[in-house]
Amino acid sequence: MPSLRFDNPALQLKLLELLKSLPFRPELRQDGEVVCTDDQWPQVNALAHRVRDSCFRWYFSWCESEESTAEMEQHLIAKGLRFEVEHHEDRKVFLVPHEDRDKHTQPGDVSGPVACSFCRGRNVDRERMYATGTVAICDECIAWLYADLRGSDGGTA
Repeated sequence: MPSLRFDNPALQLKLLELLKSLPFRPELRQDGEVVCTDDQWPQVNALAHRVRDSCFRWYFSWCESEESTAEMEQHLIAKGLRFEVEHHEDRKVFLVPHEDRDKHTQPGDVSGPVACSFCRGRNVDRERMYATGTVAICDECIAWLYADLRGSDGGTA
């Protein structure tokens, strides 16, 4: 089951407040982790995007091992870079500012898509990249797809 928790208490509180607007109640665990069904995830994640957007223009970065995750966090701290930490199921994810992308030389075994699976646009060149495992879609492709479904050109592609 999908789950999410922000380390930053202010961001977590924003998320919890926004969740009150949903027609369902996701499970809230002792540590504050929000858990929902796969069917509910798109609505929960859309609200989490609103919280993320309140921080900065962002993208995700994560590592495959606990050791590399700790190295990445220490790297961000040592460089004085802005970031927020999210917990997605059993993975620690770094929400980092798009504008600092050139400073995010990531140590260790960083993984995840570096490009959109559809247009091959790099995550550092896009405002947002949504990823699951090794598959990603960028904000521009989402806009194009949405416009195509509505039957208009959408002005992007």
